[in-house]
Amino acid sequence: MSPVRIDSHQPTCLLYRDLHGKKPETVVEAKGSYVYLDDGRKILDACAGAAVASIGHGDQRVIQAVTAQMTTLSYHHTSRLTNSAAERLGHMLVGDRPGGLSHAIFLSSGSEANESAIKLARQYFVELGESERVHIISRNNSYHGNSIGCVSLTGIPSRRRHFEPILMQHTSRVSPCYPYRYKTEGESDEAYAQRLADELEVEILRVGEKKVAAFFAETVGGAAAGNLTPVPGYFKAIRKVCDKYGVLLVLDEIMCGMGRTGKMHAWEWEGVVPDIETIGKGLNGGYQALSAVLISQRVVDGLKKGSGAFANGQTFQCHPAAAAAGVAVMSIFESDDIVITCAKRGAELRQKLVENLGDHPNVGEIRGRGLFLSIEFVKDRETKATFSKGLPIAAMLDNAIFDRGVSVYSGFGKGTADGVVGDHILFSPPLNISSSEIDELVQAVKEGVDEVFGSQAVQQELAL
Repeated sequence: MSPVRIDSHQPTCLLYRDLHGKKPETVVEAKGSYVYLDDGRKILDACAGAAVASIGHGDQRVIQAVTAQMTTLSYHHTSRLTNSAAERLGHMLVGDRPGGLSHAIFLSSGSEANESAIKLARQYFVELGESERVHIISRNNSYHGNSIGCVSLTGIPSRRRHFEPILMQHTSRVSPCYPYRYKTEGESDEAYAQRLADELEVEILRVGEKKVAAFFAETVGGAAAGNLTPVPGYFKAIRKVCDKYGVLLVLDEIMCGMGRTGKMHAWEWEGVVPDIETIGKGLNGGYQALSAVLISQRVVDGLKKGSGAFANGQTFQCHPAAAAAGVAVMSIFESDDIVITCAKRGAELRQKLVENLGDHPNVGEIRGRGLFLSIEFVKDRETKATFSKGLPIAAMLDNAIFDRGVSVYSGFGKGTADGVVGDHILFSPPLNISSSEIDELVQAVKEGVDEVFGSQAVQQELAL
C-alpha cells in the first residue's frame, strides 16, 4: 500500500498549535537524519522530532519488527493478558535492576508516564498508611507534560495560565539548578548545590514534613529553559534532603534519558538513583508511541504490603507493536553502540558550536550533555540582559535555520530566563548522526544566527 498523499494547498481540518501562523510544511518521506518535504526540500532533523528519533528515520530493522508483531498480535487488554514483546522490553530496561529499579509500566506518552508517576507516588504512601502525604514539589523553569497533573507540576507560566483554576492544589515549586543565571559571583558549585537543597528543605518544612510525597525534577532540563545541567553534587544534596524527610525522588527523563546525554540514564552522571523514573521519546525512536515508568523495588514493595495493585491503567498500556519497536531500538542501541556514538558526536557538536559561536556577542551560554545541547541568547553578555518579550528571537532563529535546510527546536519561544523572557534554541539530533551532518548543522546555525542578529529588528533593539 502506498503512503497517503494529500494536497498541501487544500484547507486543513487539523487544529494546529498556532492558529495564526502558516500551515506547517508537509513531510512526505524520512530517512536517516533527514526528512523530505512535499516541495522537494531535504531537511536535516537536528531536533529529531524533539529528541524522539534516537536512531534516525526509516530503519528497516525496526519497521520489520513492528510489522511482524502486528501480523501476530495487534492489541490485547492488559487486565489478564500480557505479550512477549512487552515482557522482553521490561527485562531489557530493568532486568538487571539498574540502581534498584526493578519494574516497568509501558504507556503511550510522556504525559501519561508522568501522570502515572504522580499517582504512583501518592498511592505508595497511602499503602504505607501515610495518607497525609498529598503534596508534590517540582521546580520553576520545568516542563512535565500536557495533562492537568503534569501542567500542575510544570514551571512555565505560559503553559499554566489558562488552567490555573483547575490545577492540582497540593503542589509548589522551588528554584531550578540554573548556574548561568542564578549561581552568585564567587559561589562554588558545592555551595550553590547546598543552597538549592536548603531551599527544598525549607519548602518541605513549610508544607509539613509529613505531607510531601515526592520531588519531581528533570535530570537535565529540556525545552523549558534549554538543557539546564546540574552542577556537580546538586542531585546528591537533593537526594539527601528527600531521604531525610521520606520524600520520593522522581526524575523525569522523558526527553533527556535513553542515551541522549551520552549515558543510558541521565542520572548516571549524578551518582544518585531515583525512586521512580519516567522515560519516553527516544525509547523506541518514534516508530510507535511509547513511554515508561521505571519503579524501584522499594516502591513496588510498598504496593505489595498494601492492596497489591496499582490503581492505574491505560487503553494502550504495554501495546505489543509499541513494545516491539522498543525492543528493536534497544537492540540497535547495543549492536550499533548508539550511546557511545552519542557521547562522541555530542563532544564534536559542542566543540564546533563553541568554535563558531562561542565568541558571538549575543551568545550567553552553550550548555547541555551529549547530543542534548542548547544555546541561550542574550542582549548583553556582560549583564546577561534578555531581549524584550515582544521580539521572538528563538522563532526567528528557528525560521532562518530551517530556511538553510536544518530543523532545530525553539522550545516554547520566550521564557528561558524566568518563564517570561529569554531565548534559546535546542539541538537533539539522532544519536547516530554523522560528523559530516554535524558540520552541516553547525554551518546552518551560524548562518542563521548571522542573519537574525544582523536584521533590522534586532539591530534596533540592540541600539536601545
